[in-house]
Amino acid sequence: MKANPAAAAALLAVIAAVMLITLVAGGGTLLYAAEGHTNTSSHADPSTIAVMTTEEAETILPLMGDIIGLSYDAVYQLYLNDPEYAARYLAAYENTVSRLGTNLGKIKLTQTEINQFRKESAALGTSIRIIQGDVVRLAEIDHLRRQYASEGNSPALYELAAESKLIYSELALTAENYAGSAEIMQQISAAYGLDPAKLQSSVPLLSQVIIAATSGKLTVTTDAQGNIVIIDTSGTTTDTSGSITISVDPSIARYGDTLTISGIARGTQGSLDIYWDTTLWGTASVDSAGYYTKKLKIGRIAEGIHAVTAQSGGITSKPVYITILSQPSVVAILKDQQENGELHRKLTLYGSLLTEDDLPVVGAPVTVYSEDHILIGTGITNANGIWNVSAELIDGGYAFYAIFDDVSFPLEESMSELYPVTILDPTIYYIILIAACGVLLVLGIRFVVKRRPKYASGKAPPLTLEPAPKSSGPLKKIRDAVTKKEDPDADPLRRLYRKTSVFLAGKSGIANVAVLTPRELLAALSAPNENIKEFISTYEYLHYANVSAGHDQIKHLERLSKQIIEGYT
Repeated sequence: MKANPAAAAALLAVIAAVMLITLVAGGGTLLYAAEGHTNTSSHADPSTIAVMTTEEAETILPLMGDIIGLSYDAVYQLYLNDPEYAARYLAAYENTVSRLGTNLGKIKLTQTEINQFRKESAALGTSIRIIQGDVVRLAEIDHLRRQYASEGNSPALYELAAESKLIYSELALTAENYAGSAEIMQQISAAYGLDPAKLQSSVPLLSQVIIAATSGKLTVTTDAQGNIVIIDTSGTTTDTSGSITISVDPSIARYGDTLTISGIARGTQGSLDIYWDTTLWGTASVDSAGYYTKKLKIGRIAEGIHAVTAQSGGITSKPVYITILSQPSVVAILKDQQENGELHRKLTLYGSLLTEDDLPVVGAPVTVYSEDHILIGTGITNANGIWNVSAELIDGGYAFYAIFDDVSFPLEESMSELYPVTILDPTIYYIILIAACGVLLVLGIRFVVKRRPKYASGKAPPLTLEPAPKSSGPLKKIRDAVTKKEDPDADPLRRLYRKTSVFLAGKSGIANVAVLTPRELLAALSAPNENIKEFISTYEYLHYANVSAGHDQIKHLERLSKQIIEGYT
């Protein structure tokens, strides 16, 4: 066959167009990698690069951009000394971080660096919230300090000075945490083509917030390598009537570990308050020699470095620092329970949250979603690490999964396996079951009654013999039976048996012939001849075997009936 150059060219053009569209659209898939083929530690593993469709990228990347912008907006409002507007921007920021996490779960990106961006975003939001709270509290302390100074309330001034010291330590650590999270977020956002300029600008802006809030007693600068340097110029507490020393063992711990806090507290009150950062951790008693010891567990303390101090009567110890390490967590859905709710069936899911060493996680929030990522509810774990979430749902098949991702715990986030559940309203099924049982009961009764013999096996039915009435003799009975008009529409087989059986019953004095079966009638007769036996057996076969009687069989029974009757006359 001769080749057609035009057709071949057209075919090649179509193939080229399809390949071009595939390369441009990627079959709907975009592969995002570091620009300029960089090979940083976060890009060394190709599996960490997020693979998204165009539609997915149009959802994920704008959320990342919003997070960058809102972080700057929240810090800028703190810089303007407007905590109220800062709180609004922070709420919008945290909501956007949550939406990013939900979308990452939908498109299976939880093992990529975008999820690392989300984790650092959550840590960044926690830092902003801590700094916001500390700024507000320092303003309150400044107001109280002026009031107590005018009143001459020295003990209260000592307490305020000690609290300020704790806040300064917390601000210093939080500023470092913020800068660390911001740096990681900048690297990841730049790799995905986003502008991290606002995120980068928020770091020095936050430093100015801290300097202003502490009236210059904390200075935040950057060294030649770009690291945050914080200098505390607040001095020591003015009350020098006593001294407190503190030590913590071990200094590196994980969730559930027990730390021993000990030291000397001379010239102080009989008890000490122990803080991590600005959070009261516990209270220790001081013995007569001035020594104290307290064992405290690592619970809801975020991963990172924290300052531990002891305080009593306005005297605060110098801080010692502990490092809290993160470890994997395991969340699971264990069982479900269903009951009638106000509108629909009420489903309660029960699950557990444990560390990798099977240690229960206490007081932690666990959030449950449906398979299509609809929020069902949030439960809080009890002392055994058990949580539960309830919701009213219509009948149908569902699947649920649970997530733990609270950064205030030194635990990595985790997601459970899908847990399938079928919701059934039992009312209709109870009705159907009752109706089915009723039908089976009726059928069973009918079967038993039909199968039960009327008389004991091997015994003839009782005969009821009555003397013939004097008013009519045997000849009259025979004449009546023979001359009795038959229903022309009746079954000829049944008519023959009825006529013959009534005749035999009359001759033998049997009064209850209508309720006797053919065999019972035969057994009741005193000496039946061969014609009677053949007549009854033939009728019994044709009647009870549901066999249609033919013309010859009817004629044969008529002859037998006639012979039976004539034999008695």
